[in-house]
Amino acid sequence: LLGSASLLAFLWRRLSSKSPAKLPSDGLFSLESLKRFNGVTGPMCMGVCGKVVDVSSSENITVGQGYGKLWAGRDATYSLATLSLKPEDANILNYTLDQFDKEQQKALAGWYKHFTSKYPVVGRLKEYDGWDFSSIEKQAENETPFGAGKKEEKATPPPAEEPVALRPGDTVRIQGVAEFEGVEGKLKTFLAEEGKFAIEVDGKEDPVLVKPSNISKV
Repeated sequence: LLGSASLLAFLWRRLSSKSPAKLPSDGLFSLESLKRFNGVTGPMCMGVCGKVVDVSSSENITVGQGYGKLWAGRDATYSLATLSLKPEDANILNYTLDQFDKEQQKALAGWYKHFTSKYPVVGRLKEYDGWDFSSIEKQAENETPFGAGKKEEKATPPPAEEPVALRPGDTVRIQGVAEFEGVEGKLKTFLAEEGKFAIEVDGKEDPVLVKPSNISKV
């Protein structure tokens, strides 16, 4: 019993000695140091286009769930551009902005504007030193969040704070596409190289390719 008490005391001292991570005074993060800012061992932060934003105040990014599980304490740039919800696509650095097509750059610009205008920018990622995101930043000036475009129809409701997560098999409704306006179908996959979702529609042998801004989850 005495031994157990000593072990508990040791563990308590060890755990209590680990204070929450504090944001670096110089604002410089690395992918390794960013890990601590996951909402548990420090404020919840994520990387976007070389910058680090503190999303602790977000009601839609929750520790250990959804977007929080994907991006808290990690860089989300590649994921945001390709609309990927795969955990392995966070912290990816082996890409160039030139590899993104116009739709992907537009999506990234919308996300960049969303995160950097809604949440405080608390630093930068050193792994992105030397990268030029000026084209994305310039495009973001004319974008609404999520790359939806600056002008919206009056009948279109404003977007939620975070986009709805879509998964293969989900039923979606096509909108803003004349031939398929209001048609529902099953989401098959996202074609990153084209920046479009493949939707399986009854009566069509091949999937219909639709931009992210032209579908809504049913």
